[in-house]
Amino acid sequence: MNQRQDAVRCPKRCLLCDQTFGEAVKWTWIFGLEEEKAICDQCSSALQRIRVIGCEECGRPGMMVPNPSEEADRLQQELALTGGRRAELCDDCEKWRTIPPWDRLSFRHRALYIYNPFLQEVLARFKFRGDAAIARVFTGDLRALAGRVCRYDIVTAIPLKEKRQWERGFNQTELLAECFSSVPLLQRISSSEAKQSKRGRRERLDAVKGAFRLADKYRRNVQGKRILIVDDVYTTGATLRSAAEAIYEAGATEVAAITVARSVGKST
Repeated sequence: MNQRQDAVRCPKRCLLCDQTFGEAVKWTWIFGLEEEKAICDQCSSALQRIRVIGCEECGRPGMMVPNPSEEADRLQQELALTGGRRAELCDDCEKWRTIPPWDRLSFRHRALYIYNPFLQEVLARFKFRGDAAIARVFTGDLRALAGRVCRYDIVTAIPLKEKRQWERGFNQTELLAECFSSVPLLQRISSSEAKQSKRGRRERLDAVKGAFRLADKYRRNVQGKRILIVDDVYTTGATLRSAAEAIYEAGATEVAAITVARSVGKST
């Protein structure tokens, strides 16, 4: 009998669409070498995984290459124009590097998926409608992504304001970071009450200046350490950079970030 037909099927309910699907039971589950699927194939295919990086710093998605030979010719021309150095930063990150402290400090970000309409709806359910179980869809992939982004000593999540956390009953980024045994290094001190999701780009940048401080009891823990920040969505990078700046001020040697989603709006 065919091995695939012989396999024991485990019926499950998709965490995103609630439809039932089956998956062959694997011995790798028993030893923790592989996680069980939390979503069906249809929902999985609706998530646009970022496979090509267009900016080395912020992780802006790049274009898939339809013709490798044409791409090779284009890169040769680019190298000739830049004196042998390939351009690796998007316009936004070039601008960030002119703004202190990013003219002297490093920052690197990567995301799992493009923030397409399907993922927007998924994360809206996760954040605003209290569907906290959705975190399970992303935690395994976030762990794998973190290992590719940097070496880190401590993982922390972007905190919510107390009022916002009380309204939701949980902090979605803390749930995403639970798989790392994260440490609550940061405190939110911004006084603005408007939701970031309702703001334009310039308003986002202004609203998060000085928005974070390091919790006093963790200041010594951060000195000389490499810190990884977890958040749900990267839009302009302003929130993550504000948090990273507070961590650098406490003596960290390197700060990087990972998110579930990356917005692909026009670079401005």
